[in-house]
Amino acid sequence: MNTLSKLAAKIWLLTVFYVVIMLFGFSLNSYAADVKTLVSKVIERNYDLKQVQAFSQQAEQQNKFAKRQFYPKASLEMSLVRSDDPVFSFGSYLRQERFTEANFKVDSLNHPSPTDDFTASVSVGVPIYTAGKLSYGVKSAKTHIAQANQQEIIVQKQLILQVLERYFSAVRDKAVISAAVEAEKSAQAEIKDASNLASRGMEPGAEYYGAVAVKHAISARRIEAESGYDNAVSALAVMAGEDKKYFAVDGAMSEKEYSVASVETLINNAVKERNDINIARLEHSSLKDAHEVEKNNILPSVQAFGKIQTDSYQMTYMPDHYTIGLQLTMNFLDPAHGPKVDMIERQYKQADAKISSMGEQAVIEVSNAYNNYKASARALTEMRNSKDQSLKSVKMMRILYKQGRISVIDMLRAEDQLLSAQSAFYKTVYNMNMAYVSLMDVSGQLSLDTVDTINNLTAEAH
Repeated sequence: MNTLSKLAAKIWLLTVFYVVIMLFGFSLNSYAADVKTLVSKVIERNYDLKQVQAFSQQAEQQNKFAKRQFYPKASLEMSLVRSDDPVFSFGSYLRQERFTEANFKVDSLNHPSPTDDFTASVSVGVPIYTAGKLSYGVKSAKTHIAQANQQEIIVQKQLILQVLERYFSAVRDKAVISAAVEAEKSAQAEIKDASNLASRGMEPGAEYYGAVAVKHAISARRIEAESGYDNAVSALAVMAGEDKKYFAVDGAMSEKEYSVASVETLINNAVKERNDINIARLEHSSLKDAHEVEKNNILPSVQAFGKIQTDSYQMTYMPDHYTIGLQLTMNFLDPAHGPKVDMIERQYKQADAKISSMGEQAVIEVSNAYNNYKASARALTEMRNSKDQSLKSVKMMRILYKQGRISVIDMLRAEDQLLSAQSAFYKTVYNMNMAYVSLMDVSGQLSLDTVDTINNLTAEAH
């Protein structure tokens, strides 16, 4: 009974130890099976996106600054001056309202005694008409806000594109690794059977060494795929802020064809919604406004102003005086005015041509991306058939090999052909998924909604 208790205690300790090890292993490995979560992590911590967001906040402050140029501006000035300058003394006595007859004597006017003057004034100015300059400042600030918002979306789309490309690369290479490992196992077993000939006094021939060469070629493919997988996973780990030592991708790629709109609809969306074209439109609009402002630059600007000022030599008596008026400023002769207007007009027309050029380029890019996507979807069907036929061929070849009707090199060539077909199939799956992502990108439709669609289909495939 005592022995059984000890045995049960040992079994319990071993069980607990095994569970702890398993839990520790799961805690160390961080799997990125959910591409949506991975994209969210990358977007949340990306420094380029934070820089663009800071620029957007700066544009918001610029907008506030431009709007407040319409507000009245007030300033307070104070000074305490002591001087025996005749002009200063005469003016100070006049403003302080303390002239007497003695002050008008010639000697007093020419050689006044030192005079103290404490001045305090409040000035107010407000623009009445600026020929559109202040309004242009507000429009320009709003344009910068819109450009910053568009640039933020562009950076976010670039991040989505980078994450999906590396994620699909990792999944593709992992599938190739798995297929290569299976091919290596089969090749190794078949080569081992062939090597047993030596134990029966038969020397391995050229076919045996050819089979060994094919096996090494299979191993080289596995190593190449492992390198690609490690590179993609390392990049994703850095982008997501994970420890790349314990980070892994354990997902899948959808083999289903995505639902896409017609090419005409996608082209219309691209011309209307692409962020780079929208930024060009904003630049065009800003130059148009600048052109109007520069044309009106010869018109006068009018500002109203007012001022209250006190002058005193003692704090008990401080007489005040006011000044109000209108100030008109006009560049009635500016030799550079005409060239400036012409220069901005040319920039404006250049921006107009740029929008047209970008629209044409968008049509080409969407058409090419659409054709690539449809072609990759059709190619996937062919590659699936090729993979299935290669697998069927290998199964038949294994039977023939066991019957001694084919050589080991024939068997390994079939294994190598199967691996080639599998690798090509996984590459075509990758191409179809990336062609869809590229189509969404060039048509201006790539967004977190696209990530949701891909995430749902990869979850089904997984």
